[in-house]
Amino acid sequence: MELRQLKYFQKVAELQNFSEASRLLNITQSTLSQQIKKLEDELNVTLLLRDSHHVQLTDIGEAILPAINRTLRDANACKEIINDVQELNYGTLTIGATQSFTLLLKETILDFMKLYPGIKLTIHCQAMEQLMQMLDKEEIDIAISYRPKTPLFDTIESRTLFSSQLCVVVSETHPLAYKDFIRLSELEQYNLALPTKGTQARNTFDVITKNMELRLKIGVEVSAIHMLLDLVRGTRFVTVLSKTTILQYDGLKAIPIKHPGCGMEGSYHIRKGAYLKRATRQFLQMLSEKNSFNLSLEHFLN
Repeated sequence: MELRQLKYFQKVAELQNFSEASRLLNITQSTLSQQIKKLEDELNVTLLLRDSHHVQLTDIGEAILPAINRTLRDANACKEIINDVQELNYGTLTIGATQSFTLLLKETILDFMKLYPGIKLTIHCQAMEQLMQMLDKEEIDIAISYRPKTPLFDTIESRTLFSSQLCVVVSETHPLAYKDFIRLSELEQYNLALPTKGTQARNTFDVITKNMELRLKIGVEVSAIHMLLDLVRGTRFVTVLSKTTILQYDGLKAIPIKHPGCGMEGSYHIRKGAYLKRATRQFLQMLSEKNSFNLSLEHFLN
């Protein structure tokens, strides 16, 4: 059974005239007759009674016509939905991001919503480990975070968006703000406000200081990045975060740490072999166009 056969039957049933139906369908009358005969043969029923002057629906033809009308309406609706999805007028996009990335994504999210109001956008803000679990369970389309030092799931692949590094972050009036780089041992002199354990910046910091006998003065630990940044900007506290985290925050200075292992890779994560939605691709393209990020997306946009 083909949609065109249903369409042909619908038109003949409407007009009760093969000649007029074939003209409006822009096919020959013989083709129209052949296709309806194939439909009848496949269903093993007679749908139309024909003579040289009249066409009449059988009782079976009358009975199935409403279902055929619904089928054709649904088929047309499918075409419209496909077109809407392709034009980004319809669809969904579920993004997972770590807290530091929600700051980086804010402008892109707002721009995307303005350009594509028909796309339902859902943002989940979680720790990187939780995002990987959600992605593995297909609860989100894509996760955006710094690349984990070791893969957490065999089902997930990570692709680099940009390179960054762990830095010491202070207010722009802090004495450290004028230094070109900082050694970890210098941090012993200052009061620290650190991101809580489990965040990627803190994990990186803990790894590079693990075997060092540092006497650090950790005065406060904060899980909310925006709160941590506000705290550091308004006090003499020192923190450690990815350089990229503060790009859109005024009044702060990031100073490179002179120590190996401070590199961090901003990445997006997807399930291996997963289809990348058009909306996802467009979101990432818009993100890449933010000059401050210096993203390189050729490997998945081509």
